[in-house]
Amino acid sequence: MIIIAIDLLGLEVKDLEWYQMCTRTIIVFFVALVFIRVSGMRTFGTQSAFDVVVSLTLGAILSRCITGHYPFFSCLSAAALLVVLHQVVAFLTYRSNKVRKMTEGEPILLFEEGKKIEKNLSEYSIMESELQQALHQANVDSYEKVKAIWLEPSGSISVIKNES
Repeated sequence: MIIIAIDLLGLEVKDLEWYQMCTRTIIVFFVALVFIRVSGMRTFGTQSAFDVVVSLTLGAILSRCITGHYPFFSCLSAAALLVVLHQVVAFLTYRSNKVRKMTEGEPILLFEEGKKIEKNLSEYSIMESELQQALHQANVDSYEKVKAIWLEPSGSISVIKNES
């Protein structure tokens, strides 16, 4: 039984056969589902810079499990460690504003009191068309109806309407 499992996973070969890659793909698929459930949808939902890095890194590590160029269980262990680190940093982010600012960033003011903040628009490469799109999504047809516009840490642009 162990010999069949070793052969199916290709643990002792340099180049994997098609069925070994398929077996690894099935296992990694289910292991990735478990990792995502443990890590939480936050990893893939809000898409802060921290979450994007974790997502990309997890995908890169798991892809190495499938292709066979690296030891299978070592790659799975590294992926599991990444999920645990994500949970630890998420907990610290929840408990500390300083850690939250480091991992997620802060919103950037782009427009306030009837004026665009050109320095911030330039620094973050925000074009007029992106501001116009944010206005349209907020059902606002002109800047006169806007109190503020923010670039959120997730990269989205939020429009705060005037109260009147």
